[in-house]
Amino acid sequence: MAKKFCIFSLALLLLGGAGCIRLGSSATGPMGIFRTDNKGEAWRATVAYPTAQGVSTIAGLKVYRLVTDPSDPNTMYLATRGQGLFYTYNAGESWQSVADFNGQFIYGLAVDPTDKCTIYATNGQNIYKTTDCSRSWQTVYTEQRPSQRLVALAIDFKHPELIYGAIVGGDVILSSDHGGSWRTIKRFGFDIQHLATDPQTPGRIYVASYRYGLFRSDDGGTSWADLSKGLDAFNDSRNFYRLVLHPTRANTLFWLSKYGILRSDDSGASWQELPLIPPPGSVNVYAFALNPQNEQELYFTATILGDKQQHLRSTFYRSADGGRTWVTKKLPTTTIPVAIYVHPVQPATLFMAFTTLN
Repeated sequence: MAKKFCIFSLALLLLGGAGCIRLGSSATGPMGIFRTDNKGEAWRATVAYPTAQGVSTIAGLKVYRLVTDPSDPNTMYLATRGQGLFYTYNAGESWQSVADFNGQFIYGLAVDPTDKCTIYATNGQNIYKTTDCSRSWQTVYTEQRPSQRLVALAIDFKHPELIYGAIVGGDVILSSDHGGSWRTIKRFGFDIQHLATDPQTPGRIYVASYRYGLFRSDDGGTSWADLSKGLDAFNDSRNFYRLVLHPTRANTLFWLSKYGILRSDDSGASWQELPLIPPPGSVNVYAFALNPQNEQELYFTATILGDKQQHLRSTFYRSADGGRTWVTKKLPTTTIPVAIYVHPVQPATLFMAFTTLN
């Protein structure tokens, strides 16, 4: 029998683990992950899943997050909506699953930037840790409050002993000893959906809320700056979808919201609109990425939903001039794109992950 989780918002459904999600129901097209080696001109499914019974497929996976390994560009993790955790070491040519997480919703995952075999993952209630590349896991934290849920994990890239966790009700927790012990370092008092550490700036943390905007700490969570006022010049920009940090530039980040895509070059203190073809507020931008070797090459997807939140269509956009002009391309499936990853060594190679509302 299909399981069902019902909460309140479409944006949270896609990006925060909420909404009405029926696991095991039929989809309108293949999901999982697709790959292109020519910047979106042609795509192929990379969904081979070898099992003891033969080669199966991950085309039915509803991807929640696509997480990459900072030290290995060919290693990716797919956190799914109630279907467990999957990973690849060969750029998607084949996938493996983590048996410990079979049938679970994976809300967050973080890979140690200095040791690819040390990984942290959360199913909402617990934080788990592996030090042997997913062969065995141990519980390092349990959230006891039934009304709360862990929604994100992040590691300080300079000091990987520092592990941060975000709890949906507004708490940020920290372990200073690789997950051995934890303490609360901030209580925001409102729902938060995302937490990220800046790979270029040790001690810098971003926390994003679905309705209350963006906050930044430059001292590991001791003090926080409210960056939300800069967003208010753009209608519906607090209707948050994703935060994307520039892969090589410390102070540049992108805010994906109902308004569209905003760019900041001063760590969120001020924002400018990235000019898109669709007018502000007319589409949902769930996936965005840029080429780490050439930041003029930008990619995003635009999704249109119907009055009853059914998926009508999605389109892939590509720019070679920093967003001044765009070309559109057809996507390889009719399901909803939720993440784009540009291979940092082979930047003509992109990966796109998909989900569905069914």
